[in-house]
Amino acid sequence: MTLDILAIVGAVILVLLTVVLVHEGGHFIVGKLCGIRVDEFAVGFGPRIAARKIGETTYSLRIIPAGGFVRMAGMLGLAGEADAGERNFYRASIPKRLATIMAGIVSNMIFAGLLFTALQMLPNGSQVQPGAAAQQVGLRDGDVILSVDGRVIRHDTAADVSNDLHAATANAAGRPMAVVYSSGSSIHSTTIVPSLIIVNGITAPAGSSPSASPLPASGSGAVTRVADLPVGEEFVVTAVNGQAVSSGDPAKVAGGSGPGTVSGFLINADGTRGPTYTQLAASGITDGSGKAGAIQAAWRLGVSPNFDGEPVVQALADGFGQIPTFVTTTFTDLSNLITNPKSGGITGPQGLSGPVGIVRETVTATHQGGRSLAFWIAFVSMNLGLVNVLPIPFLDGGKAFLIVIEAIRRRRLDPRREALIYAIGLAAVVLFAIYVTIGDVTRPQ
Repeated sequence: MTLDILAIVGAVILVLLTVVLVHEGGHFIVGKLCGIRVDEFAVGFGPRIAARKIGETTYSLRIIPAGGFVRMAGMLGLAGEADAGERNFYRASIPKRLATIMAGIVSNMIFAGLLFTALQMLPNGSQVQPGAAAQQVGLRDGDVILSVDGRVIRHDTAADVSNDLHAATANAAGRPMAVVYSSGSSIHSTTIVPSLIIVNGITAPAGSSPSASPLPASGSGAVTRVADLPVGEEFVVTAVNGQAVSSGDPAKVAGGSGPGTVSGFLINADGTRGPTYTQLAASGITDGSGKAGAIQAAWRLGVSPNFDGEPVVQALADGFGQIPTFVTTTFTDLSNLITNPKSGGITGPQGLSGPVGIVRETVTATHQGGRSLAFWIAFVSMNLGLVNVLPIPFLDGGKAFLIVIEAIRRRRLDPRREALIYAIGLAAVVLFAIYVTIGDVTRPQ
């Protein structure tokens, strides 16, 4: 429990620090390139824990690990600010100041695009067997199972996916399972009754032929016993002794102690549905996935991880292609929240999320594995970049707007008036964050 809490706290800090430091890093790098003196690059807020000056910049670590900031000389030109002469921020040309201000937004978007690209190149999604339990309830190739009966399915490696799905399915022992899965950008919930699968791992001795039996059989070949099924291929059981398949230990349900019969169909090597067989003699069946020299039975959903990542060029197109889609969708959703009374508004069920919502989603992503956490970091980075585009004083978009106004007027605003505008903008941002947080807390989960 303690380790789980520490992992969650660490994940929340990781998300906040990563996206904010990427943002501030953009300001830092472009500011330096534009010749502006950067006095401090801080990781975190509050009192300093440690600091080291390299060149003209102090790099500090502060006590509250929830972001960071870049302090440049002469940001407003007010009395008492550090003075770097011609290298003060406000003395830089308008193009250089605009580039420095907008660099944070651009950095967040580029970082998100690169993360999405990396995720596209990594193995993802799943393959759903035709006729399998998962397909019968609507799952399709590419869908991703997120949880089974409340157990989160990890997606870091193929082994993680397989092991978690097998463990959850074995625990259900043939009973209906509550499955949450993603299909594209949508999340769905369904109930799946797992299939009983038999795999014949017994290879017939050279020169021998399958034994005869009066039991009827359909399909191709002289298959009258489970032991006569093609070696290594999965046989989906649809009936045991002419009755519907029950729940319980898979070998016992399949009639492992014999004598008994099973009916069902084969899954071909290419994943397609194969021939059907009825009333195959079943005996000598044990639990397992079909190891060599044994006939084994297990419960399966009919889903296997698909670990074919995209090539680099396609991954770049798809990764960075998510940014304009995200921007368009965000503004469409915001418009709906504001103009459609049925949506519930900004603090409604589909409303905006603030710090509390970010923590909740970070917890969910952490439990789902490294891939989900990386996707969430990219998503938060895009959000931070998009929010900062807004022409609100104190945010980057607001600062850029005032610089444009200066370019049009051909003279600066009074520094004291500009500072007051920023203070009002900060107060508005804080109040709005509190308002959204109230919605986070009161929103049903």
